[in-house]
Parts: sequence; C-alpha cells; structure tokens
Amino acid sequence: MPDCLSWRSMATADHYRDHDYADFAQEFLIRNPDYKADYASTQTRIAQAPETTHNEQEGLARRWGLSFPTDPAVSPRDHPALWSPDVAPDVVIIETPELSLPIVLPPEVDILAEVASKAERNLVCSIGMMRLRFCMRLCPSRVASAFSIRYDANSLTALIALAHLLRTMRGTRSPFNARAMPTRNRRIRFAQLLAIQDALHGGASARDLAFSLIMPNHRPLAGAVWKGSSERRQVLRLITSARSMSANGYRGLLAHR
Repeated sequence: MPDCLSWRSMATADHYRDHDYADFAQEFLIRNPDYKADYASTQTRIAQAPETTHNEQEGLARRWGLSFPTDPAVSPRDHPALWSPDVAPDVVIIETPELSLPIVLPPEVDILAEVASKAERNLVCSIGMMRLRFCMRLCPSRVASAFSIRYDANSLTALIALAHLLRTMRGTRSPFNARAMPTRNRRIRFAQLLAIQDALHGGASARDLAFSLIMPNHRPLAGAVWKGSSERRQVLRLITSARSMSANGYRGLLAHR
C-alpha cells in the first residue's frame, strides 16, 4: 500500500478517482493483517520447499478469493490483483480448448498482470485508465472458445463486463464500464475507511482519528467528555467498518455491493 502519505493527510476520493470496485477491494485486502501474515508465511514455506510453490500459491489465493496471490506491498493501479471469477463477476470467463489468447484486442490495450497455470490463464489489461479482467479456463472438449456466465445474482454484472470487453475488441467501446466504478459518494466513503486503517497502522488512537481525520474542524474533546461522547461512538463505528471491509467485506465490493 502507499506509504508516502502521512495518516494525518487523508487521501481524498480524487486520489482514488481511477479505482474501480476491484481496485478498492485490493486496497482493503492488502491492509488486512491476516492476509499480510498469510502471504509472508506462504513465501517463507515456498523458500524452504520450492517444490511446493504451486500448491502453496493456490491455497493462499483460494483462501482470499484470488486466482493468484497479490503482494500486499504493491499498488492496485500498478499491479492489479488477479481475482477469481468465482467472487468477482467483472472477470470474464473464457472456456477454451487451448490457453493461447482466443480474442483479439486493440493495439492500445496493455497487459498489466498475467499468470498462467496448466488449467487457467488470468489477465488484467488496461485501455486508458479502464480495466479489462478475464480468465481463460482450459476446456479440451470444446471445439471453439466460448464465454461462460453463471446464472446467479451476479449474472447482470458479468454480462455487462462481457459487453464492455466485446465493444473494446470491436473498437466501439464506451468510455468506461460505469457499473464497475463506484459513485462519488462511495469513493469518498472508501477513501475515509482506507485512511482510518492507515492511521491505525501508524499508531493513531480513536481520539486522534476523530479530530485529525474525521472531524478536523471540531473542537477536541478529552477525558470523560470524550469517553461518553457521540463523536467517540461515531469513530468507533467507522473503525469497525474499516476493519470489516478488510476482513471480508472486500468480497462484497467485487460484486459491487
């Protein structure tokens, strides 16, 4: 995660203006102390027994809703996570008889992240500031490649992501997939929760958060007045929300909830 900003200078919604839901989900995940510890211990086990690399990486990814582990020290914009399509309906699934890329993308599309295994090939591409995410799954019984969409609560989101990909392939894309982008109000909310987590990591107390980040123009309270105040209760609720987003709430963001 970015470490160049003081926690007393909260990153605004504009700082995350190009983030889609999947980018915000990654921001919350990489602030999860359990994920960071799991990632570090997995890397240690791999270093001690390189032959276990595939199984270790697969296990780590599955535990956290990923197709491949993402480094908690990197930026989502520069190094986007490869989310599993099972939890992220914006990831277009392509069943293909071989894992070579079965679609033609315009030359202005850049590949930002790519990992292949024997059974899958996962990619995140960019066109301008927008993301295209897809997962190719090996299906030797297929004569030709086919898109796959599950019939569930996320079917519409998956269909819209597929339509955006098809428009991009044909050079007739819309400027962006609006469904994949949070509203301005949600962006402000996410920025606030991320700033709270960074502040807590930096050693801030609930009172520090209240009068430095959340209510900077409010007259600071202290002692018994602070402990019994509605301001303190508000800050504690926000801290709970921030921690909940990193613990498991990020999965809801992947489904745009």
